[in-house]
This record gives sequence, C-alpha cells and structure tokens, in this order.
Amino acid sequence: MKTRVWTKAGIGLFFFLCLKAGFYANAKETAAFEKEGQIYLIQSAEDMRTLAQLVNRNEEVEPGIRANTASYRLTADIDLSAYCTGEEGWEPIGYRDISDDSLDDILWEKIEESGEGETYWATYDATDAGYFNGTFDGDGHIITGLYINRPEEQAQGLFGQRTDLRGEDLDSGEYQSRKTTVIKNLYIKDCNITGGYNSGGVMGGMWNFIQYEGGDIFIENCHVTGKIVGTSAGGIVGSASTVKNCSFTGTVEGSGAGGIAAEAYYIYGCAVHADVVGFCGVGGVGGEACCVRNSYMVGSVAGYDQVGGITGMGSCLTGCYTRANVTGYSRTGGLIGDIQSMNAPRPEGSSNAATIQNCLMGGYRMEREPERDTNIYYPTNDRYNGYIYGFPGVGIDDRATSAFYYREGLVTVGFGKGMYEFSDWNCKSYDCAHLVEMDFMNLLERPEEEWSDVWMCVADYAWPNLAWEKDSRFGYQITVTVQEGESLWGIADKVYGDGNSWEQIYEQNKECIGDDGNLIFPGMDLVMAVY
Repeated sequence: MKTRVWTKAGIGLFFFLCLKAGFYANAKETAAFEKEGQIYLIQSAEDMRTLAQLVNRNEEVEPGIRANTASYRLTADIDLSAYCTGEEGWEPIGYRDISDDSLDDILWEKIEESGEGETYWATYDATDAGYFNGTFDGDGHIITGLYINRPEEQAQGLFGQRTDLRGEDLDSGEYQSRKTTVIKNLYIKDCNITGGYNSGGVMGGMWNFIQYEGGDIFIENCHVTGKIVGTSAGGIVGSASTVKNCSFTGTVEGSGAGGIAAEAYYIYGCAVHADVVGFCGVGGVGGEACCVRNSYMVGSVAGYDQVGGITGMGSCLTGCYTRANVTGYSRTGGLIGDIQSMNAPRPEGSSNAATIQNCLMGGYRMEREPERDTNIYYPTNDRYNGYIYGFPGVGIDDRATSAFYYREGLVTVGFGKGMYEFSDWNCKSYDCAHLVEMDFMNLLERPEEEWSDVWMCVADYAWPNLAWEKDSRFGYQITVTVQEGESLWGIADKVYGDGNSWEQIYEQNKECIGDDGNLIFPGMDLVMAVY
C-alpha cells in the first residue's frame, strides 16, 4: 500500500515537473512584452521597470533579440513613482552599477586568462549590459513621477547611457545594429533628477558627444519639465549627437550646463524656458554645442567662464534668439561665450571660422560676475566679454557680418560691444543694431526653411514661437510686446480669440503690471500661457 502511494506520488511529481518545465519553456519562447510587428509595446510603469531590468542585465526581450537593441513604443501615460522609491529612486534604462560585485559576470566578459603558479590574471571586455542602443517612441504620452538621486553616478535620466563603439568594425552588421540610439515623441513632467557626469531628463547620454565612429544619440520631439542637477547637466540630455524639436521648462544646475544639452553636436528647433546655472561651459540651449539652429531661450543663464545666452562654447548659430539675462565673469556673451571650431567635420572648402547668422541677443541685462580666487584662462583686463560673444577663438566668418541685433534698453554691467576690434583674430566689425518692431521676424525669414514651417507668431508684436509648439501637450508660453494704444482686452482678442480672457493675461502678469490692469505701457513684455 505504501509502495502504491509513493508510486502515485512519483507519477504525480513526474507530470508536475514536466508541466512546470513546459511552462518555463513556453515562457522563454515568448516575448517579454506584447508586440506590434517588430515593435514591443510598453503599456505600464511595470513594463518600463521590466525594460530597465532586461537592458541593464543584458538579457533578451525574446529569444535571439537583445533588449538593449530592440524598438519599443509607449502606449499610455504612466506614473513611475512606485519605482522611484528609496533614496536613489529610478534605475535608468541603460545603467551600469559597476560597484555591485554581484553583477561582474553580467557587466564584463572574460576574453583571456593566464597564470603562473598560484598567481592568475584575467582580461575582460565590457558587455552591452547597462547600455541602451535601441529605439524608444513615446508616441506623445506623458511620464510622471520620475525621481533620481545618484549624485556620484554618471549617465542619469529616464534612460542612461549608450555603448561607445569606437574601434569596432564599421562595416559589420553588428555595428550597424548598435550604431544609433533614438528616443522620440516623449513627455516627462515634473521630474527631479540629480546625477553625476551626463545627466538629463530624457537620457544621460554618451561619453563623447562627437562620436564619428562610436555611435549616435538622436532625440526628437521630447519635452521635459522639472529640475536637473549634475556635473554635466542638460534639460533633455547630458550628451548627444543631435537634439531636434525639443523643449525644457524648469532649472538646470551643473558645472557645465545647458537648457537642452550640456554637450551636443547639433541642436535644432528647440525651446527653453529655464534658469541655467553652472561654472564653466554654461548656455541657455547648449553648454557646449557645435551648431544651434532655429532655437530660442527665455530665462536666465549664470556661470563664471564660457557663458552664453544660447551656448557657452560653440561654432555655429543660425536663426536663434535669447531673452535671457546673462551673468558671467570670463568669456561671456549674449549669444556665445567662447567661439570654438570644436574640431567638427566641415564640408570641403568651408571656413574654419565660426558663423553667427540671423540671431538676436534680446535679454534685458548682462552683468559681470564678481571676481573669484580662481585661475581662469586668458586673464585679460576685460575677460573677453561682449554683447554677442565673449572670446573670439577661431574667428568669425565673413558671412556673419551685420547679422546681429540686440534689444533696445539692454542694461550692461561690465560689458562692452565685444572683441570685434581685434583684427588679428579674423573678426569683422558687426552692426550692433537695435531691434525695431518686427525686424527679428524679417531676420528669421533668411534661412533656407520657410518661416511658416519653422516659426509662428500668434499675435502682432509677439516674439516668435516654434511652429511645433502649437501641438504640445504641455502647452506653450508666448511673449507679446505692448504697443502704443493697446489694451489687455485687445491683446487677449488677438491671442485667445476672446477679449474677455484679458483677466487671464492680467493674472499671469500682475507682478509686472501692478494693481491696475489699464496701466500697461508700450515696450512692456507680457507673458501668457496658451493651451
């Protein structure tokens, strides 16, 4: 009897183990997420957390497909706060915790081992664990609850870091599959991120922002509000190849800092409403950026060396404006702090000199930072500060002549018109003309793109906004300069199509206007939100 019981139990156990093994086999044969074609669907905060775990541990999203090179799409607005608990908060998608010895077998691959007697040594290569080399489409959805507090760790953001592919076989299929990281169509609301080198709302970034052979990061149509703090910090990304049609609203703080990116090769069509604070390489749009085109910045930029309203260090600006108050001590300018060639690739026959075309320095105040006990390069009496640019570096291309405007009424403390008189730096004298009425609109019509494709004006005498902003889920801000004889009712009628909305404008500008809404005057700038 006892034997029969054990026999039945053994048979039952056998079938249970087989069934269990079948379930496991089936689990391994299916994808971690639902699919639509070749796209994996991220439908919840739990899915986002699972994605981070798969990427950071170099696992497959389904057999034969590594999670860190696949393509994903977000299908809903999600709240990450449940996975941002504890002191450190969110673990980025693409995060290498090299201080965790238990992850050594995941992070490093042994390629050679040798020994003599009882002494052994081994050589390791880094694996792709903790790097994101794939594509993520936010599909216009909003992520909330993102919190990170890792001040000593690099590459912090919703996404972390991508693989550095320098030295790889450029013609190999493996290289091509890992060459470009793309993140697009994503909104991140009210984030709070503190990281080390390369920190940003969307992604930390990559080691070197000009990666001719090491791969690229391309970020498009991503929008962030909140606070970013890091050694090298950007509102969108710490370091990237290209950032296009993105926006940031909030504060950025770092040794090097930019409203969009701390470091980037190309920034196009971006908007910033922020306070950007740093030490060296600080800019309203880019801390260090080769080319910035059709972008604007509103707010303040403050640093010590290499400080600019658009970019702290840069080579090429086209069709940009800033309404930022700028504070810096050395190599500081309304548009660019330190003009550099950046060792960027150039078309054959092009000039090594920098180009600044069709740009406006439209801030209200430029102020000299008090001197500190710090050894700053180029210790001259005037510290190379100017309305438009600070230190001329490689020189200004002839095409930049007469391309500058600054706002009438600009208050400057410790600044002159710049270094254009230094002919030995190949700098041509420029027209530092006052902005008159809608001159800037005419100025921006000069680039190749049509005005309506890139910029828009919602009212007469409104500062231009980027055309894509009218579709933003976060809404957008506009600034209208009051003209002679105008009233709040008339401005509201032009902006909102309803003069009765004048109280909305008044409430947003009450501190500036005062107790009487009728006491607006020509030249006053009124800021208003459009949703």
